[in-house]
Amino acid sequence: MVTLLTAAALALCAGVLLYAVHQDLVGAARIAAEEKVTAAAEQLRKGALPASVLPADGTVITKVAPRAVATSIPATKALASPGKTVLPRGNVVKAGAVAKAMSVQVLTPHGTYVLAATPDLKSAETTLRVMTRLLLASIPLVLLLVAVLTWFAMGRALRPVEAIRAEFAEITAHDLHRRVPDPRSGDEVSRLAGTMNLTLDQLQRAMVRLRTFTSDASHELRSPLTTLRTRLELAVARPEEANWPLAGWECLRDAEQLQEIVEDLLLLARLDAGQVLGRERIVLLDLVRGVAGERSAGRALTIVDGSSPTLPADAGPAVVSGSRTALSRLIVNLVDNAVRYSRTSVEVRVTNGPGQVAVEVTDDGPGIPAPDRRRVFDRFTRLDNARSRDQTGGGGSGLGLAIARDIALAHGGTVVAAEPAPGQQGARLVLTLPAGVPG
Repeated sequence: MVTLLTAAALALCAGVLLYAVHQDLVGAARIAAEEKVTAAAEQLRKGALPASVLPADGTVITKVAPRAVATSIPATKALASPGKTVLPRGNVVKAGAVAKAMSVQVLTPHGTYVLAATPDLKSAETTLRVMTRLLLASIPLVLLLVAVLTWFAMGRALRPVEAIRAEFAEITAHDLHRRVPDPRSGDEVSRLAGTMNLTLDQLQRAMVRLRTFTSDASHELRSPLTTLRTRLELAVARPEEANWPLAGWECLRDAEQLQEIVEDLLLLARLDAGQVLGRERIVLLDLVRGVAGERSAGRALTIVDGSSPTLPADAGPAVVSGSRTALSRLIVNLVDNAVRYSRTSVEVRVTNGPGQVAVEVTDDGPGIPAPDRRRVFDRFTRLDNARSRDQTGGGGSGLGLAIARDIALAHGGTVVAAEPAPGQQGARLVLTLPAGVPG
């Protein structure tokens, strides 16, 4: 395609060049003939005889007798004054069988003469023939050179793209650790390679997370299912000795645990999919009082209305904009986590700060070690210390804090495990949300 476009452009340029040169050479020849005729006519006007003028400068000049003037050139008023040179309107005169001649009419004391000279176009024709031959010989060479250079340049430019394509074609779900080669040239190809490698990084992290999640979910579902099946098998094996009401209640508890895990998994899947949450104005303190008061489980649960000293006294309650259902689930998960691992008491403090609202949940339990304060929000994570479900006997599925984190992120907030306040111990979970517009 590039060669064809170049050929068309060269052909057009060659045609324009030949036309321009032709017009220039022909014009120069006509000007030269006109100058020679004018010079000869000037000599006649000054009194020179025609015989001495005709061979001037080797120019072929045709002399027309006075009687032929009337038949060769139309009469003009300019013939009235002797000694005047007159150029007729037309510069092509058929005089003495000379076509396309440059003519001049002279009125002299010896009579009226018409001199004509034909432009010499031989040199122009020779120049055009030479140029045409050169162009016909050089254009194919130029096209060949363009084709070779284009093939070389395109091949060199597309070589990194082919390397990227070949490497990317060999990458499968089992070797997402591989990356496409980056030429580091700073051009579009390098940016393409960088984007593809970034996409592969995200895919690798997603696949690792998916595999871990699938493995942990399978383990979490397998444990209650195994327990449920064992209870039923024992009861069916000895029906006369089985305590059917007790077995029924235990099986029901296992089924509820399975249901909670499945619901948590479905909620996480919706949050991962970026499901749009409903938005409404929520007074956060009222929400906390409504959902946290029912989760004490025999612990001393205290709800504190804190306020920032930088806010005016009439700033009003802490208000956020979000989904009431999702935020209720978030608060419940934080409070349940604190109640589960506390010894005697849990405190929930709601603070209305400048531009944001904070909910701080603290307990007097064993606390969360500093190295594990980020990992505790990973899915199916349980710490190998006193906060383990096996040691407390009442732990959850390991999804509560992960769900809380994802809900906070969906509302533009964060939830972190912070350092306990001075003089205190236990866990300290801090939820921060952007303040809504009070209405």
